[in-house]
Amino acid sequence: MAEPKVNQLLQGYLEHLKSEKSASHYTILNYEIDLRSWFKFLFDHAVGSFSLDCFSDFKLLREYLGEEMKKYSRATVGRRLSVIKGFLKYLHREGILETNIAKLISLPKQGERLPFVLKPEDVIKLIEGISSDTLREKRIRGIAELLYSTGIRVSELASLTHEKIDFRAGTILVLGKGNKERVVPIGRHCQQALLNYIDSMPTHQKRGSQTPLFLNKEGEALSVRSIQRNLREFAIEILGPLGAKVTPHTLRHSCATHLLSRGAGLREIQELLGHQSLVTTQKYTQVDVERLRTAYQKTHPKEQIQEEENA
Repeated sequence: MAEPKVNQLLQGYLEHLKSEKSASHYTILNYEIDLRSWFKFLFDHAVGSFSLDCFSDFKLLREYLGEEMKKYSRATVGRRLSVIKGFLKYLHREGILETNIAKLISLPKQGERLPFVLKPEDVIKLIEGISSDTLREKRIRGIAELLYSTGIRVSELASLTHEKIDFRAGTILVLGKGNKERVVPIGRHCQQALLNYIDSMPTHQKRGSQTPLFLNKEGEALSVRSIQRNLREFAIEILGPLGAKVTPHTLRHSCATHLLSRGAGLREIQELLGHQSLVTTQKYTQVDVERLRTAYQKTHPKEQIQEEENA
């Protein structure tokens, strides 16, 4: 099977993700990158010429995963296998493959490692440390404020347009995974940072309500990668070595964790973050140990009885 045929199958699958699964542009892009990595391995290691049978070669798939495990984390390899599983399932359902070998192999076991979280004082130090002297500084401060104030995903932030912000109500309309919309509140500090940025934008960049909110100096929508890079540069400058760990997801997770530690319910955090399942929210957040201890002492029957006896 020639490479153009492989590309044809790939494009068919990506179109399926877009139309049937409502996958985002960034999801589709990442799926394509992962699948092309696998395709390259198959082209390089197939016995004889590459053919459709390579997609059903269990040994080749295991060899590929073994090579990936030498270079990447279990999480990365697990993600790539998940992408391959989806592709093979699609080919099998379309009648292109007689068997689906992905059923025979399991995802690598994942640890319960939680994403890095900043302390509240470090978040404040980061945001307050970004001055507002230039348009770039106002833009990145608005981004940092928005990520921490709302806990939205960086892909959701990158796709925001002016019409999605309601300053009067103090909310933004977020387009999340699966093209599901949700209304998210924004705090007053975040609103002020966004207004400072918008007011400083060149007139020619204010092209209407559907204009992307965050633009680069060329007037184009700021990409996810650019947002990640800019945030990290400022974080390192302000927080030193600690800043090297900071990503947009750090601020998302910090937002959720700090809300939980101050009494917000899991259901509210689930709605804020756009999680479909509460299980995801439970794994995503961590309870502050001191808060847990205090709650235990206040509510556990035995603790209450002893306290009354000692009174």
